[in-house]
Amino acid sequence: MADPERAFLAYCQDWSVSPGGRARFMVSCASESFQAGVVRITGGGPRPPGEADALSWEEVPASCAGTYPGLRHRILSGSYGLVEGLAAGGRRGMTIATWLWPTLPRAGRYQGLVVLTDGGDHCRCGLLLDPDGRLTLRYPREGTGHGELRLGRAVTERRWCLAVGAIDPERGRVWLACRPWGRRGWAGPADGVEGQDGLSPCAPMDVLLLAASGRGPEDPEAVTSPVEGAYNGKLEAPLVLGDFMEQAEAMDLAAEGCHAMAGAGDAIWVGDLDRLQREEGRICPPGRPGPGQLQLRNGPLLRMTGHRWSGEALDWRVSPEDYGAVAFHDDDLTDAGWPVAFEWEVPEGARSGVYAAHLSCAAGEDLVPFYVTSPRGKGRAPLAVLVPTFTYTAYSNFAHVDPRRHGGEPSPAFPPGSTEGYLAQHRELGLSLYQRHRDGSGISHVSWRRPMLDMRPDHRLPSRGDAGRELSGDLYLFDWLEAEAIAYDVVTDGEVHGQGLEALLPYRAVVTGGHPEYVSGPILDALEGYVESGGHLAYLGGNGFYWVTVVDPAQPHVLEVRRGRSGSRTWTGDPGEQHYPWSGEPGGHWRDRGRAPQVLAGVGFCAQGGGPAAGYVRTAASMDPRASFIFEGIEPGEVIGGFGLKQGGAAGDELDRADAELGTPAGTLVLATSAGRHDDTYQHAIEEVEEMNGSEGGGNCRYVRADMTYWEAPGGGSVFSVGSICWSASLAHNGYRNNVATVTRNVLARAGCLPEAYRGPHD
Repeated sequence: MADPERAFLAYCQDWSVSPGGRARFMVSCASESFQAGVVRITGGGPRPPGEADALSWEEVPASCAGTYPGLRHRILSGSYGLVEGLAAGGRRGMTIATWLWPTLPRAGRYQGLVVLTDGGDHCRCGLLLDPDGRLTLRYPREGTGHGELRLGRAVTERRWCLAVGAIDPERGRVWLACRPWGRRGWAGPADGVEGQDGLSPCAPMDVLLLAASGRGPEDPEAVTSPVEGAYNGKLEAPLVLGDFMEQAEAMDLAAEGCHAMAGAGDAIWVGDLDRLQREEGRICPPGRPGPGQLQLRNGPLLRMTGHRWSGEALDWRVSPEDYGAVAFHDDDLTDAGWPVAFEWEVPEGARSGVYAAHLSCAAGEDLVPFYVTSPRGKGRAPLAVLVPTFTYTAYSNFAHVDPRRHGGEPSPAFPPGSTEGYLAQHRELGLSLYQRHRDGSGISHVSWRRPMLDMRPDHRLPSRGDAGRELSGDLYLFDWLEAEAIAYDVVTDGEVHGQGLEALLPYRAVVTGGHPEYVSGPILDALEGYVESGGHLAYLGGNGFYWVTVVDPAQPHVLEVRRGRSGSRTWTGDPGEQHYPWSGEPGGHWRDRGRAPQVLAGVGFCAQGGGPAAGYVRTAASMDPRASFIFEGIEPGEVIGGFGLKQGGAAGDELDRADAELGTPAGTLVLATSAGRHDDTYQHAIEEVEEMNGSEGGGNCRYVRADMTYWEAPGGGSVFSVGSICWSASLAHNGYRNNVATVTRNVLARAGCLPEAYRGPHD
């Protein structure tokens, strides 16, 4: 629900829309009504404490402008599986089985494993974990709704076991058993219990749930339905039979596989998740379910190691039968599912740029950002700004809280009144890729179809000097472009992922945002092809082109990142689970796949820190005639960017350096560097530290630096890089008259993106 502390929780359905398309907005409002309009952001980027923010916008005439009713909506988190149209029940009995690997068995509430309902709110029959983590069989009972049979002790956390339960209404018999599984087979005897009870006949049940105990009350305007009793952990080979089976026979057959067990009984539903994932690529794409088809909601993880996985194969493509498990979490969220509050059809002549829905009510206001791009393949300006929305989404709702630290409470650096403090208390809004699920496992799925409170034009990041970062940090670049009247189009990385090189070819030059960290293979291919075809790329950021990122082919608003077990990261993936389920490609760093950032940009991530930023000192290579145009109007001894709105300099936050061994192209000019100008708050990237030592800080380590580089491709293209997230935050210094602005202006002028008049020296 919308919280009284915030006037709005809202989001745009997609990051970008082109003229003729519709921008759709989902709004949960704390007031009875609210006003909405559309604005185009014309300047901004948070200023240092004590200075007034420069955020400015112009009102855009929009047919959607007006007053709307204030409705509150729920966030329906928790991943689960749903099968409808089973027509189960009315049979002699029932046997239910599944393999489970629980990660939070003692959750203090029921967790559904394999549950049957009649479409109502609660479980009528099925396997669950009780609040103390004990395996429970729920069954229909005459006159009292349902009965329960449970084992005497809890299942073991993060250990595989086989759970089977059976119901015989005719004789009033029920039994439940669980047997642990180890690396070499059974790890102990079965723990079982039997009972006699007055069972009622298995009435028709047409809905099966995996990893949930029931469905909550429907919201008639919501896209998805709430679930109760969400489970944390893996499930493999769930099965429902329409026969009562004796314990010994059922346990033996279930151990052989779900098909062996189904062959001995009347199969209602066989959840051979391995086969489904192999044959369909995914399990029933959303929106196209058929009777008996498994739908997966809210992004559980596919192709996870199953109970027979031995560690001999780390790639599911080698032994897919060992990767039949699916991992569920009670705080997964891939779509808030709210109804559209209002929409705006973007006029054909709309200027490309940064836009926002401006919401206001008695309790406050909000700016919900989105981007207007140019028609596909038809650039309207010579310059494109490549906006890293994948990175925005990856960082969105980053509460900076590790559940294993601070007792799960917000860090003291983020007081309750801050956005980060609020996010730490409202995990239901969905988490960033830098956080962990409630069970301690890392977040691998993230979506932009949910409120993203820190992706706002005025957001400040306390850990980086209360300056802008991600979306708000990139406004420093847009602010400068608007101030200099430089014509540009916006292109989002999502468009490049989908359209490839076609999205970039209309432009003479492409400049990046400050932190394009998360990129897919198609994005890298397009950028490399653009430079090879004669395009000019200006990488005005740091820690870019770093993580292998995959887009869900059935849900393009969902990104998946499997971090693996190396490099700079906030969590580590489990062994054997680094390969993506759709393509089979390995996750982790592009560097580990031979595509280090240096191959494209000339520089790649090497260090990070929250301390003071620095300026760049020019090298002898900056005098090379090939690069003389970059420094027109700048004296040879000038320090470049010894100032800035973020951390006090142009080289800071996260830094990139050149390295021929990692792929920096031959002939690349290292024009300037910040080497030796950082303190020990900056530390060398862990993936480059092969042995532990005490000399990896900026005060000692020569690898802690930002390098400014330039290289030319054989086809006439070029790449200019600055290797720092802080670069754009220095553009506004001294009324936009400074050497950072001059260097940037010179690079764009050489590419033919602005009039000669803009090439004058800085004041």
